[in-house]
Amino acid sequence: MHFIAVARASDDFYPRDPVTHTIHIAAVAYNSIFLGEFMVPDWDMFHSLHPAAEYHAAARAVGGCPVYVSDRPGMHNFNLLKKLVLPDGSVLRARLPGRPTRDCLFVDPTRDGKSLLKIWNMNIYTGVLGVFNCQGAAWSNLHKKNVFHDTTPNAISGSIHADDVHLLAEAAESDWNGDCAVYSHSGELVRLPKNAALPVKLKVMEHEVYTISPIKNLAAGVSFAPIGLIDMFNAGGAVSALVYEMQEESMEAKFSEYPQTLGMATMATENGGHLPAATIKMAIRGCGWFGAYSSMKPRKCLVETSPADFSYDSASGLLKLILQKPDEGQLWNVTIEV
Repeated sequence: MHFIAVARASDDFYPRDPVTHTIHIAAVAYNSIFLGEFMVPDWDMFHSLHPAAEYHAAARAVGGCPVYVSDRPGMHNFNLLKKLVLPDGSVLRARLPGRPTRDCLFVDPTRDGKSLLKIWNMNIYTGVLGVFNCQGAAWSNLHKKNVFHDTTPNAISGSIHADDVHLLAEAAESDWNGDCAVYSHSGELVRLPKNAALPVKLKVMEHEVYTISPIKNLAAGVSFAPIGLIDMFNAGGAVSALVYEMQEESMEAKFSEYPQTLGMATMATENGGHLPAATIKMAIRGCGWFGAYSSMKPRKCLVETSPADFSYDSASGLLKLILQKPDEGQLWNVTIEV
């Protein structure tokens, strides 16, 4: 049995005190810089049926912390809880204590009027980045309590980068060139080149959660990155295993030469005239919509050994397929051929 020390890293969740919610998220993230080195920070419970519930839930998803609520019986937002908790009761918990990104270490995202709070964490094969607007309230030395210091704060613009997830290279293949697939929980998939920035603009109490996945180049013009269960806040936490099986570089050339040598016409294959470049095999926890980035439409997808229907958006590269509810303890084996 594996025992880990857990310690509260914040003040209480105060459901009837609206001044506390932004401060709560900021305080626990910064406290985790210290506490996270020798214990698991506890970000406290929250109410799933509450005006700030989504804000708190997103923070718990990137916090790498225990997830628990103190709802009254019958007072639950199950649609929100399903973004955190799988049907078997487990959570897609990130691997580390959630901590602020480097560019947030020496700013005050609760009162400087210009900074967004970015909190990063890691999964096995992806990173996760939460962005929060925490402006408008802070501790008052005059009143000796938390107060609103700006009742009408403006929306704040900022940006995210792949290296905001400081250990992202640990989730990548050894030949990674720095390009990433970035999926926002709001549903947008972007291919982000190395050192590029993605703009983000949030009002007070707004947030966004990004899954950041290193892209694997499989062949000329063929690349792939897993995202995970895209309806979950921490989508990438569902990817438990990932293996790339590469085809021989000369195979396509050989197969294209043989028909011509014999005077036969070549026939286009399902993925635009290309023979398979690689096979991607994954083990996935949970159920629901699974998503991945693929630079070209896959030839086929399998769940276990059965062909799976899938959708593919050529504009963004978003591949989606549905996973049914698994048996207890089961991981879905997903195979994608590109």
